[in-house]
Amino acid sequence: MTFNPVAALNVLECKNYILEKKPNALDLGSQTASINDIFIKSLFNNNKPLNNIQKNNLEILLNKNKFSTKEYFTSIGFKDYKSIDINGAYESYQFDLNKNISETYNFDEKYDFVINNGTGEHVFNQYSLFLNFHNLTKLNGVMLNILPFIDWINHGFYNFNPIFFADLAASNNYEIVKISLANRNGAELKLDGKDFSILFEQIKPNKNDSKFDKMIQIAKDKIGKNILLVVVTRKLSEDTFKIPLQGKYLSDIAAFKNDYETQGGGSANAANQISDNDKRKE
Repeated sequence: MTFNPVAALNVLECKNYILEKKPNALDLGSQTASINDIFIKSLFNNNKPLNNIQKNNLEILLNKNKFSTKEYFTSIGFKDYKSIDINGAYESYQFDLNKNISETYNFDEKYDFVINNGTGEHVFNQYSLFLNFHNLTKLNGVMLNILPFIDWINHGFYNFNPIFFADLAASNNYEIVKISLANRNGAELKLDGKDFSILFEQIKPNKNDSKFDKMIQIAKDKIGKNILLVVVTRKLSEDTFKIPLQGKYLSDIAAFKNDYETQGGGSANAANQISDNDKRKE
């Protein structure tokens, strides 16, 4: 996996969301840094919100020909940075994310910040991946996902839709802090929190009134192909991980005892998300 500008910028942004003053971080995937001195200089030139300690530490990185992802994290204020990867690169914990790592490896550490940057699409067992993500994150910890959305053909097993995270959050009491469409160089198109539901709209064929479709067209014009989905959430509960049901189907089973009774609406109320029962009435 590659720690590129969009990842570096979002890590810097997420640092401000983390309540712990000296947080620790865990990457799901060993990350090869592809940022350089030009990127570091851009953080100063573009008036990014850096404090004096961060500025001093990043200036030290400028004097190096090459630096690691861990050095970037510690430079901006993380007390520690670890990673998990089946290949064991960069001194990562050599765990298989297809498995429940708590049970398989007896690993129960928790972190203030957990990152899924270009890893999740390569893991076949999505249940284990997001179970591990949940279990590795502290209460009030921040989770960052940067994953393929549009035009990533055969890059990994999966591309991800925004409703995946809407309903994951609704099922597990996560606060959605940010959702954006981005490219690897850090260009992003995002909405205010009150407009997140636009991103959960189902885009129907031959419909011309889709706000989300218009947003995607703008994204293709402004940030190009190979669009990434960036999602930042905060874990608000220590409850055990729950598998979500797609939001629009919650009303179909509301009259029956089920495993989804505590799940919030998530994507259910977005445009064109119509339950099967309502379709039968049409």
